[in-house]
Amino acid sequence: MAKVREKTGTFWEHTVELIARLRVMIYAIAISSTAVMIVPIDLESIRLSFTSPMYQTVATYVINRMRTDFLPEGVELLPLDWFAPFTIYIYVSIFLGVIISSPIIVYEAHKFVNPALYEHERRYVFLFTSSFTFLFITGVLFGYLLIVPITFRMLLMSTYLLGLAPRYEFSSFFSLVLGGLASCGLVFTFPVFFLTLVRAGILKTSYVTKARKFLYAGVFIAIAILTPDPTIVSDILIFIPIVVLTEVSIFLGKRIEKAREAPKIAKPPLQA
Repeated sequence: MAKVREKTGTFWEHTVELIARLRVMIYAIAISSTAVMIVPIDLESIRLSFTSPMYQTVATYVINRMRTDFLPEGVELLPLDWFAPFTIYIYVSIFLGVIISSPIIVYEAHKFVNPALYEHERRYVFLFTSSFTFLFITGVLFGYLLIVPITFRMLLMSTYLLGLAPRYEFSSFFSLVLGGLASCGLVFTFPVFFLTLVRAGILKTSYVTKARKFLYAGVFIAIAILTPDPTIVSDILIFIPIVVLTEVSIFLGKRIEKAREAPKIAKPPLQA
């Protein structure tokens, strides 16, 4: 027998608890972001003086690593705005802070909805949050290792074809990188929402299988809109794993539907 809900509360009590949970999430992101901004990547690199008051932090290491990994030799980044380096430093730190604190964010979200759920619902919420986190991080890694490098190679090709010097605006480069990584992460979470709709009975797998062509066309258009790359190469590279994940989601969705319909099958009456 399913375990009953632990407790109910007033709207104000739920609002207060939600604010408390959000406060913990914000604190976690703020602490993580601040840590990557000030923690040195190597203690031996700390040599503070009046002529060199800075040292390499985790954030500066990631920024420099992105430049090394994504930009071929000879490409130059120009900070055309006074605040561009500082702004990107903050953005990269927050991005890293969100990734580092994602377990706390997922935990706090789970604890907020947990008391209002039955036992089987709690298992599903945990599965949803863990799957979302895993797929998002997988998408970010996929974007970092494949999508973003290919995107810059394609963009540089057009620059060289036009005979232009490979010089780009500093903040534009990192906006493209962060936007591409975040887009890849979000696109990879598509199966989680698909299975959620199937489990809730809002979407049937039969509808999806009949409209595969339209579904994949819509997904491809969404990828083209979400990804900042104007070329089609990176869109195709993201589209292929999404098709694989979708087919796996359809298979799992059919199993969910069968499990939901199984109790409805009437048992034959017992013989006297």
